Amino acid sequence: MKGIRIGRLFGIEVAIHPSWFIVVGFFAFTLATGFFPSAYAGWTPVATWTTAIVATLLLFASVLAHEFGHSLVARSQGIPVRGITLFLLGGVAQLEREPDSPGREAWMAIAGPLVSVAVAAGSIGLAFVLPGPEQVVAVLAYLGVTNIALVVFNLLPGFPLDGGRVLRALLWWRSRDRVRATRRAAVVGQVFAWGFIALGAAQLLLGGGLGGIWLALVGWLMIQAARTAARQVELDSMLAGVSAGRLMTAPAGWLSPYVTLGHAAHGRMDGYASRCLPVAPEDPAAEYGGLVCAHDLERAARDRYDRDRVRDVMTPAPDLPAVTPETAATEVLRLLRAGGADRAVVIDAGGRLLGFIDADAFVRYFNAARLRRPTAA
Repeated sequence: MKGIRIGRLFGIEVAIHPSWFIVVGFFAFTLATGFFPSAYAGWTPVATWTTAIVATLLLFASVLAHEFGHSLVARSQGIPVRGITLFLLGGVAQLEREPDSPGREAWMAIAGPLVSVAVAAGSIGLAFVLPGPEQVVAVLAYLGVTNIALVVFNLLPGFPLDGGRVLRALLWWRSRDRVRATRRAAVVGQVFAWGFIALGAAQLLLGGGLGGIWLALVGWLMIQAARTAARQVELDSMLAGVSAGRLMTAPAGWLSPYVTLGHAAHGRMDGYASRCLPVAPEDPAAEYGGLVCAHDLERAARDRYDRDRVRDVMTPAPDLPAVTPETAATEVLRLLRAGGADRAVVIDAGGRLLGFIDADAFVRYFNAARLRRPTAA
């Protein structure tokens, strides 16, 4: 999940997704027009809005602390953390890979709620001890209550919530099968998600307004996350032990960067039999200049085929993820997703181009793997 980078803490990048601003505004508005005025009727509008904004920002700071709990435990297990992004539903830690044992999965999952428990205990304790001012005590009490709610919500046994990850760890431990455990935990997660959607719909029918919409949105996003996570684990399982060399396609020829798109489409990639072709370098010292694929030609304007050149639509070499034949296929897929790319080049130790891997290579491999699966008699 990409966002606006705001800094780095403990060596981990922190970013904000644009959807975060929506939920911050929603929470601040709800607190300033509902909760705080009803609980503290004597406050001025300025005091109410200031307290609401501070409380909302501190709530998301505690969400960030929750995600750092996951991230720092993951890093202690040798799992690289790409970053943490705050978004519509709170926060997400982006890990390079999943834990390799049920015990590590459970410990990493429970670390976030433990941080939230500590924040809740500290906030409530300070709210009782401090004599004032009233706005500070109100913010601390709010943080304590909301962090308790955060813990309760996250420990629901619905994947991909923290409780769902603990459930997956238990199922994984019992079955010794991470893929099957993920599927089952994802089903439980979707049951909870549909429950949220039903509650949201009921609340809307009863005049609940924004609260019902929020519950339904949470449920819908949980369904998407559960399905995506289950699919990702299954793909990683299918790619286990597969190298880039097995997926790559050797180039069927080379293209000059100066030939027209018309010549490339109808002369060298006629009928798009060759999905991608390497482009010769303009710099004599370079090994290759880039890669042009059928998708690049399809996206180009047909009325400019006789004027535009291959160099105008190709992906330049510096923008191409480069791997070796020995690189794990899961790592190639991660590189493509991280960079938002749809192709990578395979090179040898000397930088010589050996072939390419595009999205179709994974599709072909998955289709072939499914055909190889034994079927019941």
